[in-house]
Amino acid sequence: MPMKRLLLSFLVLLLLAGNALAFSYTLPGTDPTESYKHHNNIGIRGELMIDLNVTIINTAPFPKFVMVNPRYDFKVYRRNNGEYVYGVRNTSGTTVHYVGNFSANTLNYHLGFWIRPYETVVVNFRITNETSYLLPMSNYNTLCGGGQITDLTFTNGSVTKGKVSVNDKLSNPICDVMYPQIINRPEVVDITSLLPLIDGYVKILKYSGTVTFRLINVPDENDEFWSVFAVSIPVIFTGASHYDFEPNYTMTYNEYMAKFVEEYRGVKIEKRTPETLQASNNLFSLTGNLLTGVPAAAPLPVKKNSTLMDYPIWIIWLGKSLDIKYNVSWNNREKVSLSGGEKEKVWVILDRGNFERK
Repeated sequence: MPMKRLLLSFLVLLLLAGNALAFSYTLPGTDPTESYKHHNNIGIRGELMIDLNVTIINTAPFPKFVMVNPRYDFKVYRRNNGEYVYGVRNTSGTTVHYVGNFSANTLNYHLGFWIRPYETVVVNFRITNETSYLLPMSNYNTLCGGGQITDLTFTNGSVTKGKVSVNDKLSNPICDVMYPQIINRPEVVDITSLLPLIDGYVKILKYSGTVTFRLINVPDENDEFWSVFAVSIPVIFTGASHYDFEPNYTMTYNEYMAKFVEEYRGVKIEKRTPETLQASNNLFSLTGNLLTGVPAAAPLPVKKNSTLMDYPIWIIWLGKSLDIKYNVSWNNREKVSLSGGEKEKVWVILDRGNFERK
């Protein structure tokens, strides 16, 4: 009996020790459990997820193999929907890919899918939370010379110890006043610009889908630390409509620069040149869907060849996490010609039997 009591006491001690979960992180630094995920000096990490249905047509009289960037999962909507590739990422950051049909979805060891002569097919392209794209978040800059909390240890969800970085220079006791700085820049994606340069037969007819921008604060289960900052729309699709923002954005970039910062800080700020973003070929089309709040208004006039953009800005008071979502859509207004070459010539190059493998 004493031996059983001793064993029971030992098991209870193990359980109690197991419940004392502790982890540490630095600012800026990496996630305590997923070391490939980075956060900035106020503990913010940005992750991007995309879910797009793209309608593609092959106007040629012969099949084409369309190669896919393995950063995206994809599924071809035809037959039994058995043509797909998706990835799952483990805690070390390594992605394991699963291929639905090696015969149909690989060629020359590249991932992709076949599209028949004159066929129109819908393909779903996704970046999921399993393989989310980590957006670079800028550090929050102040006049305090880096004087802030830089190391924290949490035990059972509460902070137990940390480190304050101190600037040894003698200066004013008050070094700055907080205001919501923008900590990211939009990335521009032009889905339709590449295909016309590499293949004159495969064309995108339209696409639509959802973008999710996930903002995550470093683990702080008891909400002891909060962060205030601003973020811009994470990705802009060239020529597409952007709408149904949830939550609705606070203001536009031009409003933020021209009005908000001056009014919030109460100081006169030297006027800057409007934001310039790199985009290929056709530039992002500013529409009422993007630039207005809940009620729609007329779009701002923008020169066709201008590279100056206005885009949504969110002012955020963040505890644990926040998802920003919006829809995008694009439709090709040009008529796609179905005229092609001579079938008799192409089957010598690519036999149809190789295309319809199962």
